Amino acid sequence: MKQYSLGRVVRTGAWGVVVGGMAGFALGLMLAPEEGRKIRRRIAYQLENLGGQVGQLVEVFSSREVESEARRSGAAVVADAREQASRIRDDIDALLLEIRRPGTAPQDAPR
Repeated sequence: MKQYSLGRVVRTGAWGVVVGGMAGFALGLMLAPEEGRKIRRRIAYQLENLGGQVGQLVEVFSSREVESEARRSGAAVVADAREQASRIRDDIDALLLEIRRPGTAPQDAPR
């Protein structure tokens, strides 16, 4: 079975909305009982509205995908930093134990 990404599904859905809207628009023009000037004004308004809504929808869905990728990479960076900090703490603890060990002269300690 073929796997689809969220971005591809959103783009396909957005195109479906646009094509469906255009088909409905054409059907509405054929059946509209109003004058041409009024229809053109109403059409321009509806197209601007539809374009803005589709643009907002695409931005919302595409930003979620990018955000999740950023969140994943950020979590990986944080996990790596914690691991390195843990190693550094362990090294410091080992050095402190070595310095405090009886029989070790202070001049032998690393500076």
